Amino acid sequence: MTNQKRLDYIDIAKGIGIILVVFAHTLVPQIRENSSFAGFLWIFIYNFHMPLFFFLSGWLFEKGLERYNNKVKFILGKLEYLMLPYLTFSVFAYVFINSALKINILASVLKGGGYAATPVKEAVFQIITYNEHIDQHLWFVFSLFIVFLINILFPKLMKSKPTLILLLILYVSKAFVHYYGILDYTASDLLFFSLARVMYTEKKQITLKSPLSIAAAIAVFITSNCIYSYFYVTGMPGGALKAILYIIRSVSSVSGISLVCTLSEYISSKPESKLFKETGLYSYDIYLMHAPFLVSGSMGILLSYSSFPAPVCCAAVLVIGITLPYVISRFIIRKIPPLSVMVLGKK
Repeated sequence: MTNQKRLDYIDIAKGIGIILVVFAHTLVPQIRENSSFAGFLWIFIYNFHMPLFFFLSGWLFEKGLERYNNKVKFILGKLEYLMLPYLTFSVFAYVFINSALKINILASVLKGGGYAATPVKEAVFQIITYNEHIDQHLWFVFSLFIVFLINILFPKLMKSKPTLILLLILYVSKAFVHYYGILDYTASDLLFFSLARVMYTEKKQITLKSPLSIAAAIAVFITSNCIYSYFYVTGMPGGALKAILYIIRSVSSVSGISLVCTLSEYISSKPESKLFKETGLYSYDIYLMHAPFLVSGSMGILLSYSSFPAPVCCAAVLVIGITLPYVISRFIIRKIPPLSVMVLGKK
């Protein structure tokens, strides 16, 4: 496999991943509460689509690790790339929601989505810790920064097999412990980032080659994901069974990652690869801009004021949630360096 093809299929995998992210966000609580299938589909997607992004980040981190000799420069770069957009979108979210709640037509939609005005001091504290943050999708950039920080400070430790076992234990511990603020997310995310680093170091393939291995991975993925999703929707048990379900969930995540990467490599030689690759190249932009207002807001308005059935609303908002951020980023934000730095953390 050439280096360029490897980068192509990773971009395609990001494209598939961000499509799943936006689609999952169209399944707003109102839809999930009225449809057990929607609730099942929502958690089915969530079980592997964000672990995919942490895995790919870990893979690329290990691939470029030899270039990261200046750790301070690396950390400052990630602060700009991840935490500056986190701060920009956090401030925007709090200002927008506090202002929109004063407008009747918007207030009804926002209150229906569970939003409420937040005092300034409380908002600052929520942004710093991510505890009860009003913009829930921003956990990804904050957690990814912490994961990068830990891995650049302890590069050898975080790609050892003993550490991987400890990270799996930390992952399973979430069955019993709710960690504070952003740490509750990072406790899960470290596992997939480090797994990718270990696999890259040992020259393990992300993608599957033989039909038999692909069929086995599909069977494992569907079975493990369905088991966890079923209990999530119908009622999560406690004790040792809950811990076992978390292990099953980790299996569904890893098998899902492998299948997405395998599909991405297959697509890379097809004409439609350009669409997925382009989407993947703008996946960060789309992620930052699609939620919560564009996708959740559009769904709230359509469900409240239109007669279209939920599946039609989801399909329309999925297209909007991907294409509008792409167009805005490509033709406006990325053309204006100061704006690109504030919004995307890069020139």
